[in-house]
Amino acid sequence: MSPGATAQRPGATLAVSFDGQRLAAVPGETVAATLVAHGHLAQSFDKADAPRGLYCGMGVCHDCLVTIDGRLSQRACLTKVADGMRVERQGAGKLSIAPRTVDLAPLRMATAPVRHTDVLVVGAGPGGLSAAIAARRAGLEVLVVDERPGPGGQFYKQPVVPDLARGGRGPDAQARAGRALIDAAIAAGVVVESGTLVWGAARAADGQIEIETFAGSVAARVAARILVVATGAYERPLVVPGWTLPGVMTTGAGQTLLRSYGVTPGQKVLVVGNGPLNFQVAAELLAAGSDVTVVEAAPPPWQRPRRGAGLLLADPRLALAGLATIAAIRRAGGRMLFRHRLVRVDGAGQAQTAVIAPLAANGKPGEPTRSLQVDAVLTGDGFWPASELPRLLGCRTLAPGNNAIERGDDGSTSLADVFVVGEAGGFGGAHIAMAQGQLAGAAAARRLGADKAPVDGGATRRLAHHRRFQQKLWRLFAAPEAGLTLADGDTTICRCEGISLDSLRHTIARHEIADVATLKRLSRAGMGRCQGRYCAERLRTLVEAGKRDGVASPVGLAPQMPLRPVPVMALAEEKPEWGGHQRSLLPDGSVRATASLPVAATDILVIGAGIVGLSTALFLARAGRSVVVLDEAYPNAGASGGNAGSLHAQLLSFDHGEKAEGDGGAAARTLPLQIESIRLWQALAAELGADLELKITGGVMVAETEVDLRFLAAKTAVERAQGVDCEVITAADLRRLEPALDERFIGASYCPLEGKINPLLATEAIRRAAHTAGATIVPEAQVVAVERAGAGFRVVTQRGVITAGRVVNAAGAYAARIGRLLDVEVPVFGAPLQMVVTEAVEPLLGGLVAHASRHLTLKQAGNGNFILGGAWTAGLDPVRGHPRPLPASIEGNLWIAQHVLPALRKINVIRSWAALNINIDGAPIIGEDPRVPGLFNAVTSNGYTLGPLMGQITADLIVARRTERDIRPFSVARFEASPEGARHDRTA
Repeated sequence: MSPGATAQRPGATLAVSFDGQRLAAVPGETVAATLVAHGHLAQSFDKADAPRGLYCGMGVCHDCLVTIDGRLSQRACLTKVADGMRVERQGAGKLSIAPRTVDLAPLRMATAPVRHTDVLVVGAGPGGLSAAIAARRAGLEVLVVDERPGPGGQFYKQPVVPDLARGGRGPDAQARAGRALIDAAIAAGVVVESGTLVWGAARAADGQIEIETFAGSVAARVAARILVVATGAYERPLVVPGWTLPGVMTTGAGQTLLRSYGVTPGQKVLVVGNGPLNFQVAAELLAAGSDVTVVEAAPPPWQRPRRGAGLLLADPRLALAGLATIAAIRRAGGRMLFRHRLVRVDGAGQAQTAVIAPLAANGKPGEPTRSLQVDAVLTGDGFWPASELPRLLGCRTLAPGNNAIERGDDGSTSLADVFVVGEAGGFGGAHIAMAQGQLAGAAAARRLGADKAPVDGGATRRLAHHRRFQQKLWRLFAAPEAGLTLADGDTTICRCEGISLDSLRHTIARHEIADVATLKRLSRAGMGRCQGRYCAERLRTLVEAGKRDGVASPVGLAPQMPLRPVPVMALAEEKPEWGGHQRSLLPDGSVRATASLPVAATDILVIGAGIVGLSTALFLARAGRSVVVLDEAYPNAGASGGNAGSLHAQLLSFDHGEKAEGDGGAAARTLPLQIESIRLWQALAAELGADLELKITGGVMVAETEVDLRFLAAKTAVERAQGVDCEVITAADLRRLEPALDERFIGASYCPLEGKINPLLATEAIRRAAHTAGATIVPEAQVVAVERAGAGFRVVTQRGVITAGRVVNAAGAYAARIGRLLDVEVPVFGAPLQMVVTEAVEPLLGGLVAHASRHLTLKQAGNGNFILGGAWTAGLDPVRGHPRPLPASIEGNLWIAQHVLPALRKINVIRSWAALNINIDGAPIIGEDPRVPGLFNAVTSNGYTLGPLMGQITADLIVARRTERDIRPFSVARFEASPEGARHDRTA
C-alpha cells in the first residue's frame, strides 16, 4: 500500500500519526504492521544514521524501535496501535531526551508481591501450551507467560482480525488448530498472560526459581516449583551485503505480517534461504496477491528421489502437503530457483534490487548472477534456539559454545525443576514441540506428586515419529551452510553496533584474539540491545578462523540480565544497602587442554594478566628483564575487564566513616598512590599514542541531608590531609557542574582530579606495549602448583612447567589461592560486584557522580551509555562459576541511580555484567613477601586506578631493589598480628 492510501484499508477504524503523517490502522495490529501496510519500511536509524526497519518481527533484533507518545525505544513489532497514537522514527545512536519525552514506567511505591504457582511455562506456542494442558489436567496450578501480543507462538500465530488473515481468506487449518489448542488450555484452567516479558531469573533463598517479568509498565516476580521453558527459536540470519536495509526481514516476520494482520511486506517479494518454511510463506504471499520468487539453496526435491521417498515413508500426509505447497506456488505463477543463493541487496534507503547466483559444486555462489527488482526480501536460513533463560539458570548445553540444551525426551534438563521443550532447546518443529510439551507437563506432575495421574496420550510415539520425519526432511533440504561466505569486508556483522566483517577480522588479527569474550570487549560486537543473538555465533566463527597458536576457546557469550531491554523505572526498587563486601567462594578455574607453554624459563613470572600484572610486565620488560605473564583465562578477562572504568581520587562513601573497612585509615593512606597513578595513566596515554578514552572530568559526591554534608566535610578533611584537592561545594555550585542531577541535593564534595577511562581499550594498550617491549603473555595457563627450586621457583600449569627466578602474585581475587600454593596466607577475598548499562543518550553528565550515603557510582561513557555501579553485590554463575548480577542488586542499583539522575527514568537498561572484585582492607598489598623471598605481591581493591603504579612499583622493587615511595603500610606483613588485620565485614 502506498503511504497515501490511508483510507483504503479494510477494517481500519483507528488513526495514528507517523512523523506527522496520518495513517489508518486496524484495531489489534502492531505499530510495525500499520507502518508496513502504508509502505513505511524504514522505521528507525542505526548508529550511522542509515535507515533500518522491521527485521525479526518477534522483538529480538530491536531494529524497529520507535518513539511512541514520547516514550523512547518501543518495539514496533510488539506494540499494539491505539487511536491517536503518535509514532516517530528513532535513531539507534545517542537518544535525545527532549522536554516531551516521558517516563517509561511509574515509580514503584512498594515491593511487588511474589506470585506463586506450581508450574510456570514461559512461551505460549505449541510446546508451551501442550505442557501447560498436561500439567493442569493432572491437577497442578499452571501459569503461562508470553512476550507476544497473543498466544499461539510463531507456528500458531493467530489472526488479529480473522477476516483479514492471509489476505482476506480467513484463518487456515494451521491457525484453526492453534485456536483449538489455545481454547483447550483456557478450558483446562491454565492462566495465559500475553505481552509479558521475562527479563531475568534467579534462585530464591529457599532454592525455588523466581522469574522476573515485565508487562505493560509493571515488573513482577513469579516463584515456580517447576519451570517449563518453551521460548522457541529465532531465525538464523542470512548475512549478505545489504541485509540491514529496510525491507529485508526474516521469513517469519513476513509471515507474521500476513497471517496475523493481513499485511504483505511488498508487491514484489523475494523469499530466500533454505528450508520448507520459505515455500509455505511464498505460497501464502502469492495467494494474497504478491509477486513472489523463491530462491532455495538446496537442489529441487525431485532431484533427490531416494531422500524424497524416505520422507514420504516417514509421513505420507506431511510429505504430500509439502509437495502440494510447491505445486501451489507453480500454479499461482510463482518462480522457484533451486541451488541458488542471495549474494547482495541494494537500494537507496530500502531494498530495491536483489542479486542472486547459482551455487557451484563447492557450495559457493558462482556465475552468472541475476538482479531482481524487489520491494521486500524475506530470508530464512535455519534457526537458533532461544535458550537464554535456561542457560541463565545453569542448564547444561550439548557442548561449550553450543546453545542447544542437554535434555531428555520429556524436556528434562540438568536441573531437576527446569524443563526445556520444543525449539528452545534445539530446532525440531511444532509437532515435536507439542509431543515434548505433553511429556514435560506429565513429568512435572509426577515430580510434584499431582492429584491426578498424568497421561502419555501417545506423546512418546508421536515424538519419535516426528523426529524421524524431521531428520528425513532436512536430509531432503540439506544445503551448504552460508555462514559468512556471502559477506564482503564491508558487510555489517553486528547489527546493533554496526560493526563490519573487516573491522572484526582486523581486531582479531591485531590483538591475536582467541576467545569471543575478548573480541566483544575490544570491538563492542555483541554489546547492543540484542545482546549478541544475531552475531555471537558469527563472532565465534571468526575467532576460530583467526586463531594462531593454541586452540580457540569454544565458549560463547553468556546470557545476562536483563534478557531484553527493560525500562529503568520498571525495575528500580529501593533496597536495604549492604554494609560491607560480601565474601564469595572463588569459582574453580576451567582447565582446558591447549598447546604447551611457549617458554620453559624466565627471570620473572607474573601470575595474572589483569591491569596490575600487565603493567608489571611492561615496566619489567622495558627494564630489559625476561618476563612471562600467565593467566588462567585471557588478558583482561577478570576484574580489570569487568571494571566500570572510574579513576578515583577521592574516597568512596564506604571508604570513610562507619561503613569503612577497619577505621578507614588504610583506604586514606592509599590516596596519594591513587593521585600518582592517575598522573601515570595520563603519561602512558600520551606515550602509547592510543585512545584510552581517558578524561579527567572531576567528580562529585552528592549530599541529600545535613548528615550527608557533615559526612562530606569530615571526609574531605581526611582527603586534603593526604594531598587530595577536594572540597565541599554548595547546591548552586553543583547545579553549574552537573545540571542534570536531581534538585533535591543540598551540596556535594568535588574533586577535580577524578576521571574515567575505558578499561577495555586501556588494558589492551598496556598488553600490546608489554608485548612489544618483549614480555611473553600466555593465556589459558592455570597455575596448579608453585614450588621452591633453589633460589627460584618451579611453577606447574596444565600447559606445562616453567621456572622463574622471581614470581609476582598479581592474581587479583585469586591471590590468596596462589599464596596457599606456597603455604602463606595472602588475605585477599573475592567480592563479586555488578555494573549496569543503559541505552546511549546525548551528553548529560560531565564527570563521576557518587552519593554520600548510598551505594552509587555513575558516569556517562563516550558513546553515551550510562554505566552504573557502586559496589552492589553479585552472585556466581551456577555452571561456570563466573560472577553474575543478581536481580535484587540490579533493582537497588537502578533505584538510587534514577533517584540521583531523573533522566534515567526515560530510558532502558540494555545489559549488566559482574566481575570478581578484590576485597582486602581498603589498601593494596604490594612488595616482597617477607615469608617467601622472591615472591612479590601486587594486589589491590582499587585496581584500575592503581594498576599502572602498582606495576611500576613492583618492577622498581625487582630491578632496583628499592622504590622512592614508602610502601611499608602496604606490605603483607601488616596482617601478621591478626590474619584479618583491622578489617571487618558487614552483610546486608
